[in-house]
Formats: sequence, C-alpha cells, structure tokens
Amino acid sequence: MNAVVAGNLGHLSLNRPDSINAIDLEMMRGLTEALDAWADDEAVTAILLDGTGDYGFCAGGDFREILARAAEGMTIGSVFFRNEYRLIAKLAEYPKPIISIMHGMTMGSGISLAGHVSTRVVTDRVKLGQPETGYGFVPDGGASWRLARTPGEIGTYLALNSVDLSPADAIELGFADVMVPAERVGDLTAALLDADDAASPDEKARRFATEAGPSAVLARRDWIDACYSADTVEAILERLWAFSNGDVVEGLAAADSNDPDAASNAASAADALLRLSPTALVATLRSVRAASDSETLRDALERELRLARWFTTQPDLFTGVQALVAQNTETLHQDEVPEWKPAELADVDVADIVAAMQTQLRHSVFSRGLGIPEEEPAAAPESASA
Repeated sequence: MNAVVAGNLGHLSLNRPDSINAIDLEMMRGLTEALDAWADDEAVTAILLDGTGDYGFCAGGDFREILARAAEGMTIGSVFFRNEYRLIAKLAEYPKPIISIMHGMTMGSGISLAGHVSTRVVTDRVKLGQPETGYGFVPDGGASWRLARTPGEIGTYLALNSVDLSPADAIELGFADVMVPAERVGDLTAALLDADDAASPDEKARRFATEAGPSAVLARRDWIDACYSADTVEAILERLWAFSNGDVVEGLAAADSNDPDAASNAASAADALLRLSPTALVATLRSVRAASDSETLRDALERELRLARWFTTQPDLFTGVQALVAQNTETLHQDEVPEWKPAELADVDVADIVAAMQTQLRHSVFSRGLGIPEEEPAAAPESASA
C-alpha cells in the first residue's frame, strides 16, 4: 500500500497488482495509519483512494491469508474481518472528503472500501460484484446495509445471485456517483493534485464525468421484485420457475414485464442459484433482510462480523475458496459445482444461522483498537488443509 501527500491531497493506492490488490492485514494497517495521521493534518484537505495495475481496483479480501492461518488453527478470520470492518467505518465516517476511483475488477471488499466514501467514481471499464455466495460466504463489509437500500428487491437479487454490475448499474443502484472514462482518469488525478484549483474533489470528478447510460439490472426490477420478495430461498426459486414457465407471480406475467427477456432471465437466475452454496444463500437472505431502514452502517458491520466469524468455522467457505483458486489455476472446470455441505437448501440449519447473527462476540468491531488481539484457537474444517 502506498501513502503519499502531494500538495493538499493524501493519496492512498492499493499496491498488490499481482493479486488485483486483494486486501490483507498489512494493507489494512497501512491504510488505517495513514488515515489517522491525515485526519488532523491541516495540510491535507482531501484523500484519493485508488488501486495500481490495469486489472482492477481491488478483487476483495485476501481469503488465501485467512485460510492459511485457519488451517494452522488460528482464529485469523475474526481478526481479519474486525480490522477490515473498522477500516470501512473509518472511511465512511472520515472528517475530510474522500474520492475513490474504481476500475476493472472491483469485488466484495473492494466495493466496501470504495463504496462508502464521499465521492465514488467508476470508470467505463469497471466490473463490480458481490460474488460471495459463489464461494460459500456472505456479502460483508457493510454490503448488507448497502444492498438493502437498493430499489425494491434488487439488492436481494444481487446478493443471492452474485450478479456483476456495469458502470450504469453501479450509479443507478447507488454503488457509485459518477462515471469517468478510463482515458480521463489521469486528467482527474492531475486536477485533484492541483492545489491551486479550489474546487472540491466532487466538483472535479464531475468535470470529467460522462453519462453511463441505462441500467440493465434496473430494467428487470418488476420480475425481480415479484420473485425475490418471497421469505425463503426455496420460495424465491419456486417463483422464478413458475414465472419463467408463464405463470403469474405477484400479479405479473413474463409477457407483461418491462424486461423483454423476463422469462429466460428468470430461468437463468434460478439455474444460477442452484449452483451456489445453500448455506451462504440462506444466510445472505437473512442478512440483507436484517439491514432495515433504521439500522446504521455500524450495526450492519457488527452483525456481519458475527456471521463472518461463524462462516470461518463452516466447510463451505473453505470448499468455495479452494474451488475458486482451482478455477483460476485451471485445475477445476468453470462449470463444476463445488461439493457444498449441506448440498440442499432444505438441509440448511436456519437456527444455527440465526444464532450466529444474534450471538455477541467477545470482541465487537469497535470494542478495541486496530491490531491482532490474542484469541482462542479454533479448529478449521478438515477441508481447510486439503
């Protein structure tokens, strides 16, 4: 992680391009220390947060680090997530303007780092997503809070189906504020560094912004609302199948949808759900629904920490990440489905998930300062060492 002051701008760059800037504990420490130092530094009036390399801003959290430590019997999951969530809250609550630039792959924790600051820029080459249910986890880092505030049931759809977002989707759904073409990012950075230009970072970003166009995801809202408003994942699947077969669901038929491909899109959504971790799907639906209008970002982070800690003791997270690594190294075919445990939605223990969401941890997100506190050892699932 690089942290420099240029003019009146504090510039933070995620700098692990070989891993698409996946965030680890060392990066969290560096970001936190720089933000703390600049908060009271009168010479620094604004912050720029970006990532190095052409492939993306941030591919998410470094789960390889979590799994390696977990395989050693360490409760690194709790430590990792607690520190990450504190950093996200710090970015969201920072007393000075922060402008983030999301380019290329921006997934999971990458969205959380960049998505709660005062001005959020995406380029025309960005690819955003919450892919967690695809590797046996839940959207976290304030994601449940953000997803619950999208129009209708779109957040539920995005969270469950691990849907990728275009620049237009990101802006229309509240994940970003403006789109700046990739070839103009250098000009934007130069403008931000120009101490003689009294405009705010937000004003400077909007100088270089262009229209992103319509959101493809938002155009599907009518059938998404109809199908994803069900109370359980099983019921959502039943509605998707019925809708794709021509039945009327919640007063809507595919023929009457604003989406001309409503039936096929609903069928594809159902097929996608069948490939994802049943445990992660059930927990994700519970988590997003729990992020009510009255809840604060800090409340969501506390609940997400409890869920994240629980998932580090479950087999699906280890199975999913190992499958992801295997796919990236081409040792597992993209179409192969990991061996989720349990493999069926009906066999997921909902009571365990509810207890995980409600049980207070010994250390909450905000109970202690940044660092690695001593914690009790926790045995990882057998698949962690496979």
